[in-house]
Amino acid sequence: MFDPTIFDNLKVVAEGAVYDLDLAGEILITNRVDQIDIAKLSRYYAVTFRKKDKGEDSVHGELRVYAGIHDLSAELMEYPTDQPIGCNIEIVFFTTVKDPNKNCKAIQSVLLDVWGNRPAITQKTSFPYDPDAPVKMDNTIYLNFDRKIGEAQVDDLPIMVDYMIESIDHLNEIKLK
Repeated sequence: MFDPTIFDNLKVVAEGAVYDLDLAGEILITNRVDQIDIAKLSRYYAVTFRKKDKGEDSVHGELRVYAGIHDLSAELMEYPTDQPIGCNIEIVFFTTVKDPNKNCKAIQSVLLDVWGNRPAITQKTSFPYDPDAPVKMDNTIYLNFDRKIGEAQVDDLPIMVDYMIESIDHLNEIKLK
């Protein structure tokens, strides 16, 4: 009989938490990726969503689950390892900013209030060059937990999704300023 991997179990829980909110009408799922990379022997799942009552140009959040060859092989082959076996979780927000000095500082502050000091927060801004258009910067915000998540932490995934919703609400407020 097939024994699901840690990745499979975490993916199902993450997917269920997000799709339940979509079915309840609170969010709208805008993208989903479920990949097996044969060259690197890795698995990757991502689901992107926004608040349903906001427009397409509102803040989007993405929950990513990733397992590489070392995690999958150690688990499947039951190799003893001193490294924790599990998956990497990353949370990403996509928004735009008008004044990066002001807005990015506010974003950092809001996310620290919601998430605490646990995830490392990185913001990357960019803009397409168009001399005839006003500058509107894309801001991609990465929350990285710098640790593996295993089945013992599976109950944290719905809580992370709730924190993502709270973060999206706050980031949408910053976007309006």
